[in-house]
Amino acid sequence: MPNKTLTWDGVKWRATALLARTGKTWKPADPPRIWDGSQWRTARLPAVEFPRYIDATKGSFTDVDVVTLPLPDGIRLSDTVVSVCASYGESVPTPRRMLASDSPQDRGVETEFDPLRGAYAAVLDPTKLRLKVSVIEWHPNQGRSVSWRVSGKKNTGAVVANFIYRQARTDALPAEPIIDYKTAVNTDRLDLQAGTDFTSLYVAVALSRDLTGSAWPDGFTNTRDAYGRFSDLQVHMMAADTVGAPASPGTLQLDATVDQLAVALITIPGRANPDGHGVWILGDQEASVLGKTTYLE
Repeated sequence: MPNKTLTWDGVKWRATALLARTGKTWKPADPPRIWDGSQWRTARLPAVEFPRYIDATKGSFTDVDVVTLPLPDGIRLSDTVVSVCASYGESVPTPRRMLASDSPQDRGVETEFDPLRGAYAAVLDPTKLRLKVSVIEWHPNQGRSVSWRVSGKKNTGAVVANFIYRQARTDALPAEPIIDYKTAVNTDRLDLQAGTDFTSLYVAVALSRDLTGSAWPDGFTNTRDAYGRFSDLQVHMMAADTVGAPASPGTLQLDATVDQLAVALITIPGRANPDGHGVWILGDQEASVLGKTTYLE
């Protein structure tokens, strides 16, 4: 929200109407506005229970030290950026960003990325495929891209994706973006972990020579895929989201057996349901029980 206009009445500060001089008289002024990256608004968009997916970008990189991936053009003030980096190398990737200053001496200067919430890394043994996630609340002076520093040694590879969600409750972003992490070896499926309410983003990575596709359970939307080559293996990054529930939403099915598979669960928090009851999820026999966890009104 824009700053309030306050006046001192001798005892305390009170909210008052902002006035503007027309040249002859004082009249109520237009409400203060804030720049959201595309247009002027009188306020930020309010949080909703299930933050909505807006757009994503993806890219694959090899033999580089710093990888930079643009954010979607439609990003707006207070959107939630979920940046995911799957890398293969000796070093754990570190999120960074480019300065957005218009000053000529600042253009192209890299600084350490200071996310709203810290990044979290997981490693698939024995291949050392590293998956790291950083979640931030975006504002225009953060720039239009996200960068990750990875090892620049030979055969270093990285697959990066930036997912944008709107109307999240950004003050409730979890301390560690990856809420839960599961791995499996020599498999073509994995039972997904239970969600944690609001919007649940599942990001899967697999190492394989034969995988060409995947099928998410019913109820999943906004499926996205990114691909890259790590040494003699191909890495597949697969993502989809659904409304959260305290029970498994089903099984991720692959069309080939993969050497290793990992799935990270990331919660995009929203506004609490005002009635305090759960949300009906088709097929959920544990959390969507009529008269017990779900009610008709």
